[in-house]
Amino acid sequence: MPFLLGLLAGAMLFGGITAVAAGVTAEPSKNTIYVDGRRVTMTAYKIMGNNYVKLRDIGKAVDFNVYWQDGVQIDTTAPYTGSPPAFLDDEPVPQAAFPADEADAVCQDIIDRTNALRRANGLPALETDPMLMAAAQVRADEMAATSIYSHTRPDGTRRTTVTDCPYTTENIHCIAASRVEDPAKDLGRIAVEEWKASKSHRDGMLDKTRSGIGVGVARGISPASGEPCWYCVQWFLRDGYEITWVDEPLTQQ
Repeated sequence: MPFLLGLLAGAMLFGGITAVAAGVTAEPSKNTIYVDGRRVTMTAYKIMGNNYVKLRDIGKAVDFNVYWQDGVQIDTTAPYTGSPPAFLDDEPVPQAAFPADEADAVCQDIIDRTNALRRANGLPALETDPMLMAAAQVRADEMAATSIYSHTRPDGTRRTTVTDCPYTTENIHCIAASRVEDPAKDLGRIAVEEWKASKSHRDGMLDKTRSGIGVGVARGISPASGEPCWYCVQWFLRDGYEITWVDEPLTQQ
């Protein structure tokens, strides 16, 4: 990789315009960086005459994966995602392990608990929207299939590309399967209780501008632990808007 000549590829994470550590000064580098003749944008710092760039930025620029899993992992054979691989020890990611009617019951339990929270705070209940249900399930299926636990889709696009309406918000949760003895009874309770305990997620459930709700659940692998988990997703639609189209799950990174 010719562009790496003269660059010391480090995981140096400096903030501000100038950073000083142990008497060493780091200043933003003004050098232009090219990959195969194409100019790329990467944050670089000049330290003692050398340019330091982030491994993550290099991975993005040349499309090999860099992620954290018990240390910095670099996989030059895989495209950049910033997350651990979806398959561990060549074992496929486990999918939903209960019948569809039980999955529906879990989703309804999450909706009921969310609406109970809204009523307790003087807000009207949210209406279940079939399109929102489909969109939330697509997002849960995507995370389960790829182990990419993020508000960004597996191909790097925004989550709003799942539908034809951008006026939505999303809550997601990754719950270790070891914590869930009976998904039909435990999963909804754990998800809503822990969303309630997080201000940003609670604010999403109590948003006065929302009128519709959709929920999806799927079983996959946790990117943090490599263990089986449940992905739970809530989607909320702003009052006065509608969804007429929902995308298929993206399972390729």
